[in-house]
Amino acid sequence: MRQDEAVSQPPYPQQPRPESSSTGYENAPAPPTGYGVGGGMPPPPPGSSAPPPQQMARPTTVTYAIYALVANFAISLISAVLLFANRDAYIEEALRDAGLDPSSSAKVSSVSDSVFMVGAVVALVFVALWAMVIWFAWKGHNWARIVIWVLGGLSLISAFSAFSSPVGSIVALTVVSLLLTLVAVVLLALQPSNDWYRYQRDARRYGWPGRA
Repeated sequence: MRQDEAVSQPPYPQQPRPESSSTGYENAPAPPTGYGVGGGMPPPPPGSSAPPPQQMARPTTVTYAIYALVANFAISLISAVLLFANRDAYIEEALRDAGLDPSSSAKVSSVSDSVFMVGAVVALVFVALWAMVIWFAWKGHNWARIVIWVLGGLSLISAFSAFSSPVGSIVALTVVSLLLTLVAVVLLALQPSNDWYRYQRDARRYGWPGRA
């Protein structure tokens, strides 16, 4: 047998070629389920975590703070009633502080009556606004909590002037009111209160169910 008749063999065995496809991604992995493409849940809002599975319950710090504010509101109403009932004593004391004789001038007395009535009306309006702020704080609005901090601090400063009141019961109610305001301000500043108000803010922003 001649050498030129020998059939040459390839040095390496040939591997079968994969069939070409139109897309070129036949073996691409499937998209993950869950959030994103192919999943059954929408992606969470930008800058926030996924909606919690359950509503965050109102913490006891917020509950007791609102109870203290409601009690303080009731005390304010009682103090307003006592103020109306003893307005003559307040007017006479104001005239004495001004160096005037309460019985010497009817004109001064009438002006004092008018000023007292205007002050009483302003106080009642303030009480009504205070009740509205308490309600929004109970519903989880953080702006109401901030208003309570500001007004609570101002009331703590201004309430010391009530210690010179000629009516002893008003002085006692003022002391109780100061303590209740201080308790409410502190409770609303604790970490459980911060977490709950943050949750309520996000729940309103992103439409989570079960808001307060």
